Amino acid sequence: MKKLFLFSVAALALGACSNDEVISENTTAQQPKEIAFTPYAQPNTRTADTKQYAIDGTTFPTDLNMYVAAYQVEPTATNYFAGTQFIYGNVGGSASGSSAKWGGATAKYWPLSPCYINFLAYANVTGSAAFNTTTPARAAKITQTDNSSTQTDLMYAIGNGEVTQSGNALTFPSQVNMQFKHAQAWMDFYVKANSSVETGITVNSITLKGAKYAGTYTITHTNYDAKASQSVAGAWSSLGSAKDVAVPGWTAAALTQSPVHVGKGLLVVPDDVASTNDWTSFVINYTWDGKTYNYEYTAPDAPGANAEQAKHYVFNITFKLHEIFVAATVLDWTDASATNITIED
Repeated sequence: MKKLFLFSVAALALGACSNDEVISENTTAQQPKEIAFTPYAQPNTRTADTKQYAIDGTTFPTDLNMYVAAYQVEPTATNYFAGTQFIYGNVGGSASGSSAKWGGATAKYWPLSPCYINFLAYANVTGSAAFNTTTPARAAKITQTDNSSTQTDLMYAIGNGEVTQSGNALTFPSQVNMQFKHAQAWMDFYVKANSSVETGITVNSITLKGAKYAGTYTITHTNYDAKASQSVAGAWSSLGSAKDVAVPGWTAAALTQSPVHVGKGLLVVPDDVASTNDWTSFVINYTWDGKTYNYEYTAPDAPGANAEQAKHYVFNITFKLHEIFVAATVLDWTDASATNITIED
């Protein structure tokens, strides 16, 4: 009876464990496993920039953290954790190479029973952010400050994971993959000379006019209590004032016959209002033969006058002796047709 009594107490204690507790003395099948994430961004075609600009490729910068809330669907529908910071390398004290993961600042563990859990996450935020108070894994609201200088690439994602059981053995996910979507539109500029004749032209600046850089973004995780047909979306509201902003990170330089990336580009908050352009034009300020000129490229002729979320707008600008040629392309950050514009002296 004594052995049976002790065994019952141990089993009761085990059933009461929260996801923040570590259990060190159980059978292998009953060892808790830490929840970890392997994040990546929607792929693009250009070399990755540093985190304060548009995050590119499949690389999620290791110095970038994310914030995650979790909802347990099975066996009991309940909030699992309300929201916590996840940090690179914070899984069991180490991470490296292709196995690198992001773990909770306060470690989170899978339940010690079969379960299914859905997650909602956001990353790279300026201003304030908070998950929904009562259903944190369903929605989050983020207020971005005017970030035209710091160029913060706001992203959001969902993920899910399941603990299964066979006999007495539990199988835990080794990691949860999260593919982040971008909440803004990204505008990039490349300049080049058509021939050696134009290499005497110096591009001083490119300024985007009438664009918005601040607002509140609401992320919604729909069907989050189901194993299938889940989705995540977001919408902007309470936008800041339109501003004229020069592309940061650019120093006046003479053209070459190879395309040169102007600074780091600009991130724009989409307006989502069909009657209002997200930006009006951009102005190229350049110097040729001792004189300075402004060439204005107007938005109605450009793809993306109403910029869309998670789109990458690339403007390839070619200077000819008597014209400036602009080829504008929209990429998914899906290829789209280019629009070409010329101007004669």
